[in-house]
Formats: sequence, C-alpha cells, structure tokens
Amino acid sequence: MTNVFDYLLWRGDLTLEQSPFQDVDGLILTCLAYHYFIGVLKQYDTTVVRIEDLANQVKDLPMEKLHVRDPQDLVLLQLMGKSRRFQNMEVCYYVDQVDMEIEAQFAALTVLLGDGTFFVAYRGTDLSLIGWKEDFNMSFLDFVPAQIAAAAYLMYAAQNLSGDIRIGGHSKGGNLAVFASAVCPRKIQDRILCIYNHDGPGFQEGMLRFQGYKDIIFKVHSFVPESSIIGMIMNHQGGYTVVKSAEKGLLQHDPYSWEVSGKDFVRLEAVSMESKFWDKTLKSWLKSLTPQKREKFVDALFELLSTTQADEQGEVVLSPKNAYRTLQALKDEDEETKEVIFDGLRLLWDAVKKTAGDYGFALQRLAEVKRLDKKR
Repeated sequence: MTNVFDYLLWRGDLTLEQSPFQDVDGLILTCLAYHYFIGVLKQYDTTVVRIEDLANQVKDLPMEKLHVRDPQDLVLLQLMGKSRRFQNMEVCYYVDQVDMEIEAQFAALTVLLGDGTFFVAYRGTDLSLIGWKEDFNMSFLDFVPAQIAAAAYLMYAAQNLSGDIRIGGHSKGGNLAVFASAVCPRKIQDRILCIYNHDGPGFQEGMLRFQGYKDIIFKVHSFVPESSIIGMIMNHQGGYTVVKSAEKGLLQHDPYSWEVSGKDFVRLEAVSMESKFWDKTLKSWLKSLTPQKREKFVDALFELLSTTQADEQGEVVLSPKNAYRTLQALKDEDEETKEVIFDGLRLLWDAVKKTAGDYGFALQRLAEVKRLDKKR
C-alpha cells in the first residue's frame, strides 16, 4: 500500500514549478490542519512560518506540550519539512478553538504556496466529545458555529492576502470548506480555484437550493473512499471521485489509508455496496425523524456519553470497555431520556431492515438475470 507518505518521499523533491499542484497535494495540506500547533504558533498571527521551521519547532517540543490526534500527523509534518515541494511554503493565521457552551470545535490554518496562491485548510472533527456533538447537530440545524467560523475565517484570509485561493478539508473540514465557499461574497468566490472535500458530510436540503452553493459547486472536487459512510451522509450535489483504501469499512475514513500511485490517487469506478447500503439507510433514518426529534435524540445521546467520563468520543465508539460503560450509564438515566434514545435506535433499526430488504430483493433479481443470460 502506498499513500501520501510515499508521495512525499517519491515526489517531494519536485517543486510546484516542476510539477503543478495535484489533488494529492490538497489532501496533504488538509491533513496538516489536524496538527495542534498551540505550542508553537499564536492564534490568528499574521507572522508567516516556513513549514520546515514549523516541523523543527514541533520536533523540539517537550512531550507534555505535544498534543497529538494521530501519530501519523507528526510523520506527515516531518516529511513535509524535508521535502523541497513543501518546506518553503509558509503557514499563517492558525486558529484552534473549542467552546463547550455553544458546542463548537473549529480549527484552520492558511498556507502560502509560493506560486502566488494560498490554501485555506479546515480541520475535521478532532477526538473531543464536543467536536462530534457539533457534527451530529448538523442533522437538525441549518448551520452550526464551526460553519459560521469557517466563513468568517475565509473572508479574513481573503481580505488580508492577495492571489487566488484553494480551500480544503477532511471530514467535517470538507463540509466547512464547501460551506464557507458558498456563503462568501461573489468577489471572493471568483478568486477560488478549487475546493477539496475529502469525505466530508453534506448539508440540509436548503443549502442545495442556495444560489451561492450553486455558484461554486462546479469548483468542488469531492473524494470518498470505496466504503464511504461519513462522506455520503445528508445531501450533496455534484460528482465525486472514489479512492482505493487499504482499510475496511468505517476505517477507510482515515486519509492515511487512501492509496496513491505516482502523482494521483488510485481511483475506483464506484463506491461499494456497503457504502450504498449505509447511505440509503441513514438517509431513510433521518427522514423518519423530524428536526425536533433529531435534536432530542442527539442531545440525549451525548448527555449519556458525557456521563461515561471518556475524554474522547472515539474511545466510546471503538473501545468495548467504554461501550459497556455507556450501556451501564443508560440504566441510570431518567425514563424520558431512555425513551428518546430507544425510539431513535428503533427507527434506525427499522431503516436498516428496510434497506436490507430492498437490497436483498435487488440482489435476488440480479442473480435471476445472470441465470437467464447463462441459459441464453
């Protein structure tokens, strides 16, 4: 399996003058936004820092000041710092904010590419519980605080920097990139060259009818892994490129699992049957819940998760121990909370059964067609 690390090792010696900006470069810069630079950068600082210098500063940080989402983020930064392609690019306007009161998690940075353009990179969901809560809030709110912050950030960067703009993000960051581009003034939209949405969730139906969204949708380059689930949630317009992943199922959401060959992703023709199944199931489930019921379910679910005292929502989902703790905590909740959660889960199970029935019928019909073809 070859990924962005191999790309940096094989092609990192080629500057943008020697090899123009590629789609894989967009993924690398969006992954850079996952880095926590609190220990070395001031927020919204106009001072520019070369990526090579930034990598060296992070490497010299004591362990107690090093906040890491994924060890691979550290590897990426060090490889970028050593590559001729990225080392002289400059980072500025770093921002990293979490607000428990308004349920917001937002982080972004801007990279001056050295070719007269700059790249605005939005961080996706981190491992904080509040970050995941904000993601779920997208299912019933027209917009969430991180989207508003993303729009303000883009306008700030565009007003203070000259040149054309590239924008991108992974997961929620991809959603933020599209949202900010759609709601910014037309004079900024005209400067946007490309919007990279890496397996980011969609929007409420109202956004698809918004003129600003229609004006920029042709600039959106969406990439999803074969078994995409996150990137198929809610509503999208425009096509997408399917990328081969070395992982399976939901773990394909990890951008470091996406395969690269030469200067491009390893592309596939379509998403898997599993992705289509969950896409249809989750859309059916959300349709069965009114916005008010979605809100009650999400609030009740995350109130329950917070009682487990798990610092990271990822642990709650992935760790059997924390999953057990969550189920144990549910027994101590009041009857109203239990009813809301069980009602939401029942409707989800109904959607799963309906989609499974539809797919079972479709697969049966496909098998019959194949048998008829063989007889002919």
